[in-house]
Amino acid sequence: MVSSMKNPTVSVIVPNYNHQDFLKQRLDSILSQTYQDFELLLLDDCSADNSREILTAYAEKQERIACHFNEVNSGSTFAQWNKGVALAKGKYVWIAESDDYCDVTLLEKLVSKMEADEKLGIAFAQSYIVDEKSEIINSFNENYKFIYKSDRWEHDFRIEGKEECAHFLIFSNTIPNASGALMRKSVYEQTGGAETNWKLNGDWYFYVKMLLISDLCYISEHLNYFRFHTQTLRHKANANHVVYDEIITTLNYIEANTDVVAEELNRSWREIAGWWGGSLYRQKISKDYFEHNWRLYKFFRTKRPRIMLNVISNSIFIFIGNVLKFLGIKKAVKSLRSKMFPGKYFDH
Repeated sequence: MVSSMKNPTVSVIVPNYNHQDFLKQRLDSILSQTYQDFELLLLDDCSADNSREILTAYAEKQERIACHFNEVNSGSTFAQWNKGVALAKGKYVWIAESDDYCDVTLLEKLVSKMEADEKLGIAFAQSYIVDEKSEIINSFNENYKFIYKSDRWEHDFRIEGKEECAHFLIFSNTIPNASGALMRKSVYEQTGGAETNWKLNGDWYFYVKMLLISDLCYISEHLNYFRFHTQTLRHKANANHVVYDEIITTLNYIEANTDVVAEELNRSWREIAGWWGGSLYRQKISKDYFEHNWRLYKFFRTKRPRIMLNVISNSIFIFIGNVLKFLGIKKAVKSLRSKMFPGKYFDH
């Protein structure tokens, strides 16, 4: 079914893969938006569940809803992003991930920001992180506070894109969930699109590319619900050395294209080296595990000379954690640890 809308302001893109359990909540939250000038593009990457039947049923209800199903699995979330944007007729694109959902005013408030400022490439809102049952785990503001030790995200702001890259995206992806963001299609296309061969950090790198040529706006109101569960791509890909090659590429790209402060860049490298050291025990052992991690070790040693101490301490903590789990007291000990050292550890 092809959408009959000729010139919608917004193209809503729902890239789906095996999320039948969340599709109704996702699509209902889109269709109930207070802002209604949009087309809805439903993509499916060869799901093995009942997703296509659900998507087709929704498309049959309204002419502005169109289904575009892959005949072969692309294996890439970001390939689906690019496909959706290529199909989009709207001035703005909203990539509404199929397992998330939103407040009914999200589009209205994001479109208002974009329409008022032509220099904006991205406008996004604060998110709640929820579990598989849609129960709130925490506000993403807690993540911001832990990473940046700042209350910056408690208030609305507008910032030049390069400044966001140099001072904030250099440390972490400050736009945690595409579902909470509205993007200007012309800027998206100007970047050449998302990197389809990236596994985890393709969104981080892509936002950097967009913000090098446009600006950013943030709404502190919780308008998006970002679902975290064991089947997310992030959960699976975090057990792979490839994510650190992606982060290295991202930081090098920011350094080459912005006036990043040397002290901040060095601090970021040290923190990411620590992330890598902690990941060694979560990564899946494969035939190239040692080869690639030895290469990464030699690289991160230039950024954090005592990185081996980090690796050793992580192995000790993981051993202790396994013992506490076996004894059935790990949760209680983590709670006590958080009380004794507030702000140092982040359980979510």
